[in-house]
Amino acid sequence: MTRPRSHRALTGTRTALPLGAGLLAAGLLAGCPEDRRTPPAPLPPLPDPPARVAEDPPGEARAERELTLVLTGDVRGEIEPCGCPTLPFGGFERRERLLAELPALGPAFQLDAGELLTKGVSTWREDRQGRAEVLLRASAAVGVDAWVPGPSDLLALPIDELRRASAPLALSATWTDAQGALLFPPATVLSRDGRRVGVIGLSAPPTAPEVQDQVQTRDPVQAAREALATLPADLDLVVALGSVTDEEADRVAREVPGLAAVLTTAGRAWDEARLVDGVPVIEALDRGRYLQVLSTHLGSTPDRPLQLAPDPPTWRTLLALRRQAGPEGSPALATAEASLRALATGRNLAWLESRPLGEDLDGPARVTALLGAFKQRTLDEATARAQAPAAPAEPGFATAAGCTTCHLDEFARWSFTDHSKAWQSLVVRQATEDGECLPCHTTGFGQPGGFGAPTPAAVRAFKSVQCEACHGPMKRHPDDPSVKGRPITPESCTGCHDAANSPDFDYATYLPRATCQGGAPELRPL
Repeated sequence: MTRPRSHRALTGTRTALPLGAGLLAAGLLAGCPEDRRTPPAPLPPLPDPPARVAEDPPGEARAERELTLVLTGDVRGEIEPCGCPTLPFGGFERRERLLAELPALGPAFQLDAGELLTKGVSTWREDRQGRAEVLLRASAAVGVDAWVPGPSDLLALPIDELRRASAPLALSATWTDAQGALLFPPATVLSRDGRRVGVIGLSAPPTAPEVQDQVQTRDPVQAAREALATLPADLDLVVALGSVTDEEADRVAREVPGLAAVLTTAGRAWDEARLVDGVPVIEALDRGRYLQVLSTHLGSTPDRPLQLAPDPPTWRTLLALRRQAGPEGSPALATAEASLRALATGRNLAWLESRPLGEDLDGPARVTALLGAFKQRTLDEATARAQAPAAPAEPGFATAAGCTTCHLDEFARWSFTDHSKAWQSLVVRQATEDGECLPCHTTGFGQPGGFGAPTPAAVRAFKSVQCEACHGPMKRHPDDPSVKGRPITPESCTGCHDAANSPDFDYATYLPRATCQGGAPELRPL
């Protein structure tokens, strides 16, 4: 049997070894009997790749056409990539630049599955509504055609405000008022360059008690069936879009015939794409850090589901040949397109690709000014709040310097933790004036008497994650017996150490490593 090329290249290449390594190798060989120095057994053959086209017979053949769906979801208030995770991907500027460069098959339609507007620590310390409005404007600016509000979006904007927002178009076939009237259009038809896509919105039930009496939720299967019946028959394809659970998404795929795919937010155990009775259920990636790009070549009726076929190299080759050939074409391109056309006869084919929004996409974009103005407004508002006097019932901030008088051992232990170095990480990234980063890297950001504008005095007093970031304002302690530290719980940490920005967070192991609760040194003599 012929060895694979990579193995043949390794065994046939001479590489100079360092002297020590060469002597060691010679000694080992000298100590081995001659009959043990046999060549390794040949590598087994690779199995044939599995067939990517389902065995179902092709359906009715239609004229071929192409279009691209771009899916986002679970953005959760992030307007730019956080520098804390291992992979700091995402952001609206990068998204805009990627979409401008995307070699799409046919016209592209951008869809957002929801959970867009509400952020964690930065949202409850800032104006939620202001952030939500900017996120909607940024989504429209980068070309989102339609989105489906999810449960967390109701925490950012009242339902009436969500309904009044004009762009991007909000859909939901499942949310109704107390009288059963739909709150949003259940579906829409998106048209671009001769292609027409039907989109059905499926919102998950609200979870916050304060909004549950305002929004009722219909069964998504029944809602999807009724919405589908309102759409015209001359579409290229129809998709369901939204934030329903894994189980509900699978039910919709299984029980609503006529859908090309179900596009959702990330489930409990993220699964990029799964087939449910032949219908692909495709999940968005967390925090908008990737775009799910679904390129399609359609050769059948819109009621047939998309088939994730052929293999990705075939699609990449086709796009590469189109870029190289130009308008006049080439023999290689003609061959590739003829092969795909034959495969697509009576079928709707698709290729799913996760495109990361990495630092290679950094640079100015149309949305830059909008986001910059929001970040400056955030910083200005935080500064104004920080300069305001604390209410009589509020103790104010003592700063870590005030705590060391009685808690020197704890301060010493804290000084060895990453919490004490949180400000320095912003200095390294040149992000010391970024209102998206300051809430998690300072103490008392935007709170009366806490950190506001990064002036030298504010930096000296409140830089990094100090005692009061966890225990709360303690300025009148210990003179005022009513001033007591907050108990530390997992919820105290997850505002910053959430699943996206601190994926390895574990409360039991992080607490002694990151706070005054454990570690060395002890200053008191034994």
